[in-house]
Amino acid sequence: MRSAIVTGSSRGIGRAIALDLAARGCAVVVNSRTDVGGGESVVAEIEGAGGNATYAQGDVSTSVGVAAVFDRARAAFGAVEVLVNNAGGTAAEELGRWTEDHWFEMLGTNLVSTALMSQAFVAQIGDGEGAIVNIASIRGLPRYARIPIAAYGAAKAGVINLTCALARALAPRITVNSISLGFVDTELLTPPDESLKQHWLSGMPIGRFIQPAEVATFVATLVEQRSVTGEDVVIDGGWTLADS
Repeated sequence: MRSAIVTGSSRGIGRAIALDLAARGCAVVVNSRTDVGGGESVVAEIEGAGGNATYAQGDVSTSVGVAAVFDRARAAFGAVEVLVNNAGGTAAEELGRWTEDHWFEMLGTNLVSTALMSQAFVAQIGDGEGAIVNIASIRGLPRYARIPIAAYGAAKAGVINLTCALARALAPRITVNSISLGFVDTELLTPPDESLKQHWLSGMPIGRFIQPAEVATFVATLVEQRSVTGEDVVIDGGWTLADS
């Protein structure tokens, strides 16, 4: 049985990825920084469906948190063959109001976490084969950069670049790919102005927002294959196509 760590998996996209991998036979380490109840609930759901899972609390933007997650994974399942770097978050701040805390939070949560988790994953897998999937964003693509979320976009652009660097270094044993997501229908897709959400929806050629389970299916595809590495797959329902 393969084992996987999915960071930021107590809810939303990460939860869907953890449930999907478990349904495909993976033993899954569910992780969150603070949402213990949510993480334990995902574990219970996996186990209730006959799967195997454990929960590891830890802030994966820190070395201490990364070590805690891998210690828990090692104790439960031994070496881990799959890493999904899903932990992240976005916060807007207009130019002129930027602070060190804002930028450090966005870079740490989205980019540093991916780097530290990937480094620890490589160290513990030894000579084995595996897969890393990094969750990026269309906001990390130059055409879709916006000032209010510049820190978030810069971090996600860094994730895409880091994906390529890791893929070069780790081939052929470990595949490393990223997914640049568009608008996914989670609890986070709730802008203060409902008209903004409708504006986003109007630009979706598929006529709806992406479902977390659809993202999970693509993650599983990247995990299971061995011929694609160093790629960034855009999953946005055609939004960037319509906006080009």
